[in-house]
Amino acid sequence: MVLTRLEKITFVALVMLLGLGIFLLIGRISLARGNNKQLVLKIQEVSVLTDQNPLEKSEYFSEEENAGKLNLNRTDLKSIRALPAMTPALAQRIYDFVQQRGEIKDMNELLGVKGFTKRRLRQLENYATAVGGHSGQAAWGDKLNLNFATVDDIKVLPGVGKKLAEKIVDFRNRNGGFFSVEDLKEVPGLSEKTIKKFIDKIEVR
Repeated sequence: MVLTRLEKITFVALVMLLGLGIFLLIGRISLARGNNKQLVLKIQEVSVLTDQNPLEKSEYFSEEENAGKLNLNRTDLKSIRALPAMTPALAQRIYDFVQQRGEIKDMNELLGVKGFTKRRLRQLENYATAVGGHSGQAAWGDKLNLNFATVDDIKVLPGVGKKLAEKIVDFRNRNGGFFSVEDLKEVPGLSEKTIKKFIDKIEVR
């Protein structure tokens, strides 16, 4: 079959349109994949900081203007270590500093941490904040939460005093917190008899 000149032109035009359509389709697919990849990377980045699904509500993060930043008043040592440009030693000192105070109300308080400079503070403020903090006698109820309590909070418990309170806080800081009230039995110098005196006044969360 012999095609006329008009038919040839029409055929070529159709082929070109088909090719253009395929090219545009491939471009859209590539763009979609690129956007999805960026989204996945962002989710993975947040997951590293929180050690949990970032799409779920986390108590580690504030919900106000500092949303997305790690709340140092409600986080753990592992999350602080995961922050950019953070060394294990400095993370430990920051964690201990916050735990000993019960809370910090301003990031500038971290300048009291050994080896923590203003330059590091400016860097850390991009990833962390200090809001909604609470001391041991906090929003969890009437009982004292040992994982947030300060030495001053603990020393007033029946039979404790300042020295035992310091041992309890030191044990907590060295072991990454209390996982149950049973852990108190491992605190040097703290007897079961003394624990029974205040067991109904404390909790671990």
